[in-house]
Amino acid sequence: MRMKIKFGILSLFLFLIGSVMVVGEEKLPNDIRWIRQSTEHRTLCEQLFRQATVAIIRKVKTEKNSDNLAVVVDLDETVLDNSLYQVERWKAGLSFTQDSWSEWVNREETGLVPGAKEFLKALRKKGVRVVFLSNRMNHNLEPTRENLRLLGVLDPDDLFLLRLDKNDLKEVRRKEVTDGTGRMKKIGPLNVIGYVGDQMGDFPSGQKKEFGKTNFLLPNPMYGKW
Repeated sequence: MRMKIKFGILSLFLFLIGSVMVVGEEKLPNDIRWIRQSTEHRTLCEQLFRQATVAIIRKVKTEKNSDNLAVVVDLDETVLDNSLYQVERWKAGLSFTQDSWSEWVNREETGLVPGAKEFLKALRKKGVRVVFLSNRMNHNLEPTRENLRLLGVLDPDDLFLLRLDKNDLKEVRRKEVTDGTGRMKKIGPLNVIGYVGDQMGDFPSGQKKEFGKTNFLLPNPMYGKW
């Protein structure tokens, strides 16, 4: 009888300890966890980059003047995976700030979005120039370049149009690329045959029918204007 009582007490004790441990475990929010852990996210990104590669290379073959072809590519959550920054801010109970973001960029610890490396390699092999057009601030250009170099996705011919100030919108910089003005004056106008990003602001407005053809949108449930 005493053995049964002791066994029952022990079982209850273990159950309570296990319950406390389960309750005490931190579980990432679904959006961050999906990016970092799901097979679906990896597969979807790889699939989209494969589709973009096929479509853009097909476009290369149809262009008569192939000397100035370019693809405009966003950086964050398109090529660079910043989900670790999101994890750290969530665990600290904090949200995005420009200062913390700048510190994160300077750590040069960003990972790669699945499929991005193969995509960039395929474009460059066909002579397509990559223009990284990002809302990262321009004073973070060097750590951004170094992070890309460490990840094996930086090319000497890559162009960077990061943000100078609040008025330096992506729309303004896209026009510089296509018109060969502003920071692109020395390069001259480029024939942009593709856009890749994770938010609608990464693409020229009024081009909804171009998605899947020249515009390719990656999934990003962690943040955005929605």
